[in-house]
Amino acid sequence: MARGSNWNLGKGAWVAVDLVVAACSVILVTTYWIPFESETLRLISMERLIFYGLFYGLSFVVAGEVLGLHEPQPQRSLRFHVAVAMVVAALACLALLFLVYVMEFRFVGRFALLKIGGCSVVSVALFRAAIGSMASRSRPRVLALVPERVERDLAERVQAEAVPFALEDSKALEKAGGVKALTEFCRAQGIDEVVTMRSDRELAREFDLVEVMAGGTRVSDLVDFWERSFSRVPPDYVDESWLARLDLRVRHPIFHRAKRFLDILVALIGLIALSPILLLAALAILLESGGPVFFSQRRVGFLGRPFTLHKLRTMRRDAEADGAKWATERDQRVTWVGKFLRRSRIDEIPQFWNVLKGEMSIVGPRPERPEFVEKLNEEIPLWPCRHLVKPGLSGWAQIRFRYAAGPDEAKEKLAYDLYYLKNASILLDLQIILSTLRSVTKGSR
Repeated sequence: MARGSNWNLGKGAWVAVDLVVAACSVILVTTYWIPFESETLRLISMERLIFYGLFYGLSFVVAGEVLGLHEPQPQRSLRFHVAVAMVVAALACLALLFLVYVMEFRFVGRFALLKIGGCSVVSVALFRAAIGSMASRSRPRVLALVPERVERDLAERVQAEAVPFALEDSKALEKAGGVKALTEFCRAQGIDEVVTMRSDRELAREFDLVEVMAGGTRVSDLVDFWERSFSRVPPDYVDESWLARLDLRVRHPIFHRAKRFLDILVALIGLIALSPILLLAALAILLESGGPVFFSQRRVGFLGRPFTLHKLRTMRRDAEADGAKWATERDQRVTWVGKFLRRSRIDEIPQFWNVLKGEMSIVGPRPERPEFVEKLNEEIPLWPCRHLVKPGLSGWAQIRFRYAAGPDEAKEKLAYDLYYLKNASILLDLQIILSTLRSVTKGSR
């Protein structure tokens, strides 16, 4: 039957673990590790204590998301996770201190907060150490039965990125008797998963799918496996039929209204809170290179409709005297002030106005210029499907990939946009927003 358990937890599982661990830290420390007579938390009801525990847990998760505690980073040491968890626990303790004072008009003692934070950090570290140890001893073995070109592409991805599985060489199967001996080969070699292409009907006729699965081996489609392993959908291996099978939740009226409410809320808060920074940035632009302060440009939006996008000007005024050009990571046309504005994303603040007008969303694929879209539509078959959702101020591609400085990198970004198109949800939007805050604090674009 099954070869062994896969202990590589996904991001959702880590978020759930941290939420439960942090919430239980408040409840258990208060119940068993605080003197009854001297602590605010011991004087309240169990119902309210559970509420405080859940609030602390939620604060721990949010701070952890901003600081990257839940990102799949197997190459980083346990000490790194402990250090991040200590900062996260400190921020969550401050949030708990504020809430308890607002509701109880009393402060939580510093030793109680220290015990709660310490318990959270130790528990998180122990869970990560235990799960990491078991995951390192039980990496799933994956066999890809795909064309040689596709297998080579997959192997390059596996080599370039940290993945929680081992990719087996398909040539060993040929020596063992070929696809007809697949069931016995999987059983003998301990193969946990076989990856095939749905379109390869000839291969499917050569082995008994039910027999392979009955032997404890999982059989997956290449696109689904790619999406699960790399958090993106490869444009080269999908077509219009894949798009037609999607359950586009982004078109569901409930999702649409919830997303629009989130857009308006974040845009209003952003404009109000960041207006002093916007004024200082405008002054810096004027002092360095004069006006204009704002930069407006035509972009392609929802369903291919053009709109005018607004930004703070970060390039020289003659940046496109020779015509439209792709922006690059170290673009020589960017001014000294513009470099800072781009790294900190302050130049994007005026786009909150586009969001309020309904032309953009907080989260979605970045809008491209009509000159580039026309060319990309011809070179990349599925490129127009990005316009099935509103363009975003940030997006899955923005937090996972670098600048797209040409058609090849635009195709790579499309892989992330396809992932968002398939998996769009309010929770994913919130995750992207929090991850964007992390990239802003790191100064990455």
